[in-house]
Amino acid sequence: VYGKGGIGKSTLSCHLSIAFAKRGKRVLQIGCDPKHDSTFPLTGFLIPTIIDTLQAKDYHYEDVWPEDIIYQGYGGVDCVEAGGPPAGAGCGGYV
Repeated sequence: VYGKGGIGKSTLSCHLSIAFAKRGKRVLQIGCDPKHDSTFPLTGFLIPTIIDTLQAKDYHYEDVWPEDIIYQGYGGVDCVEAGGPPAGAGCGGYV
């Protein structure tokens, strides 16, 4: 889902993730927002982004394990934060 800010994309995706998880589905919520809008409500904290984790490991991807980047959130929803461009630029970096 991509589009104008403030229309509920992150809220909707969080709620759908919880709904699917409560129905027994395995769900991975992948955030792509510098403000962590879709993962923070599920985890209650700002999880490190994949880029931050890679940077901390000096970009040795072979030293990154699932538990380094996947955090369990509300309702058993797994969360990963890709991070993203500055606010308003969108995941593709478009303004």
